[in-house]
Amino acid sequence: MNQLFTRGKTQGFTLVELMVTVLLLAIIATIATPFILSQLANMEAKRIRHTVTDILSIAKAESLIRRQEVIACLSDSSGRCDKNSSRSLLLFIDSNDNHHFDNGADILINRQHLDPKYATVCLHAGRRHYIKFASDTGKPRGHFGHIKYCPTSSYNKSKYQVSFSNLGRITYKPNNKHPTDCH
Repeated sequence: MNQLFTRGKTQGFTLVELMVTVLLLAIIATIATPFILSQLANMEAKRIRHTVTDILSIAKAESLIRRQEVIACLSDSSGRCDKNSSRSLLLFIDSNDNHHFDNGADILINRQHLDPKYATVCLHAGRRHYIKFASDTGKPRGHFGHIKYCPTSSYNKSKYQVSFSNLGRITYKPNNKHPTDCH
């Protein structure tokens, strides 16, 4: 009799139980994915906004402390300043005055990697691909503009720009208060 009871007990799941479990997990993942992607995009937008405002503030302070002009620019992976690159944000002293960071020649003050996955970042500062902070005032003398954050994903609703004025003000401007003209 004991043999009958132990033979009938098997361990593990039946195929039906396994299929129901996998189906439920797939439904939950389908429902949660847009929310998770939206949260990741929002976190990226905030991270980049704070990085940009912090670097511009540091540029103002460093130009005054060091009594040298400091350049801030968006750069590609090779360190070349490019107003449409969103790889990283550089802050440096341009020793050879070519408005690009040259490893070994220039003094790197700060490099912050941006690498957005849900947007593009670009600099608008007239025809320049950099922002130069003056050594005597810490202000971007004659240089004003903004760095735009424009979404590339349907999960990302964040559009904004961080503006800098020739008076040295750094201002966060969300799209609902100041249209960014993101395409």
